[in-house]
Amino acid sequence: MFDLIYKKLYILGLFTARYVTGFFKWLGKLVMKPVKALSAVLFAAFVVVDKLVLSSARHINSEIKELFGDIKRVFGKLVSLFKQDRNEAAVTFKTYVKKAFQRHGIVFSFFTNIVTPVVALVILIATIRYWSSMNLALKITYNNADIGYVGSESVYLDAEDKATERLKTAIAANDGEALIKSAQYKIVPVKLNNMKDSEAICDKIIEYSNKNITNACGIYIDGEFLCAVKNETDATTVFDNILTSYDAGDSNAIVSFVENIEYVQGLYPDDDNTVWGADRLSEKLNSKKSEAVYYTVSSGDTVSGIAQKYGISTAKLFELNPGLNEKIHVGDRVLISSEVNFVRVQVTKTEVRTVSIPYNTVKVENPSMYKGTSKTVTKGQNGEQQITELVTYIDGVRVSSKEVSRVTTKEAVDEKIQVGTKTYSSGYGSIKNYGTVQSYGGKFVWPAIGAYSVSSGFGYRHGRLHGGIDIVKPGGNSTGCPVVAAASGTVVSAGYHPSWGYNVLINHGNGLQTRYAHMIRGSLKVSAGQRVSAGQQLGNIGSTGNVTGPHLHFEVYVNGTRVNPSGYLGR
Repeated sequence: MFDLIYKKLYILGLFTARYVTGFFKWLGKLVMKPVKALSAVLFAAFVVVDKLVLSSARHINSEIKELFGDIKRVFGKLVSLFKQDRNEAAVTFKTYVKKAFQRHGIVFSFFTNIVTPVVALVILIATIRYWSSMNLALKITYNNADIGYVGSESVYLDAEDKATERLKTAIAANDGEALIKSAQYKIVPVKLNNMKDSEAICDKIIEYSNKNITNACGIYIDGEFLCAVKNETDATTVFDNILTSYDAGDSNAIVSFVENIEYVQGLYPDDDNTVWGADRLSEKLNSKKSEAVYYTVSSGDTVSGIAQKYGISTAKLFELNPGLNEKIHVGDRVLISSEVNFVRVQVTKTEVRTVSIPYNTVKVENPSMYKGTSKTVTKGQNGEQQITELVTYIDGVRVSSKEVSRVTTKEAVDEKIQVGTKTYSSGYGSIKNYGTVQSYGGKFVWPAIGAYSVSSGFGYRHGRLHGGIDIVKPGGNSTGCPVVAAASGTVVSAGYHPSWGYNVLINHGNGLQTRYAHMIRGSLKVSAGQRVSAGQQLGNIGSTGNVTGPHLHFEVYVNGTRVNPSGYLGR
């Protein structure tokens, strides 16, 4: 059995080897076909290149060697001949050149075909680079002189305007004679670094303006030419002195001019109208651009009418005149516009101010207190905030401010007030249900319950002042009606008096007091020093003291003087 298996495996191995070998032979033939074809193509290309290029190159190289050999051979002879007879040497040189072109024409043809295009290409690149660095510009010819190149006509016109500004004093001195001549333009290519700006052209225009010219520092205020100063340091010193004269009160303050000040170094007409000294410049800068304007009030004038007449707002008029109010009188002087300095100084600095934060009032109902009464549990306290602002002043007048930060340094404390909600009713002895505390819209509640009529008012009677009102029950029988506090306060006294009988005096604060007189003996329910609430019972109506019948005598004192209680009670 093992022999059979061995034979089968042997036969399988033979067939496998045969087929694998056949597969690789087929694969080799398949791969070699394009390789052979590519080799044939490359070989053919090499033959062509060798024949057309390399062969020509070798031939040209050989010709070049022969040419240089001929040159070496005749060079020495030409030098010797040149020393003996120059004319004959020139003829011989021409003959040698002619023979060289005839014998070595292939070399000259090669250089003509190869070197000439290369040289042309180099020339083209150089030309392109040269013109790429050039710009078309206007050549300015002014007063028969070429004064420079500009990129556009607008640059020259700007220079002309600047020159006219600088020469305006000279023009005025010449009765308006035109010092600026017409210019001629021509378009030309120039390099960028040869172009000039309007300032340089301006200097050239002035230089060729047929005037005496000097180099100076021009001073421009908000773009307008003022004058020129020979030394720029002198000019800046004058302006610096004005700034330092303002005491900002803060080392960190920024002090500057409102106007834009420019210093332009250049050429200017050398005359007194144009070139100033430092003293003259200082005098001008410290002068007024406009004086203050005042209006004298006439009959029938009003604040709004004056403001309208001069085209300003009423608020602006009040701002200019801090003490002004609506009541004006004939002859009063009202400032319409403030004086304006020739140059104005602006000071910007940081300022800190403290403002109050109002406290809130919180009311809490208290059912144990009577209606109409209240009690301050916590007294309110205002808080504080610190505000930092960036403030701007012009010539010492505050013109604007910008808030930078706001910090609360002290929190406000709410005021808490308890408000009574309890309904009051009481009786005396066997008398019940007198009712509740009444209010008629005044500052005080009605001081009696069940007794709502006034039998005698406040005023003089028979030459004597009746300093209060007498309160009774409608229809009589007032005895026993409850007497209540008209407002919250502190009891000053509670006891007997020969005239007022049993009475109570209450202090309500701020100089305000009330008195309740003629109550029944033994009915007093409060004592001196006790705190009472509005509507709280004090006693009961009786007829003690100097009376003719039972009633409540009610008085109101303001700073110790008796006043009519009716206004406080709302009746």
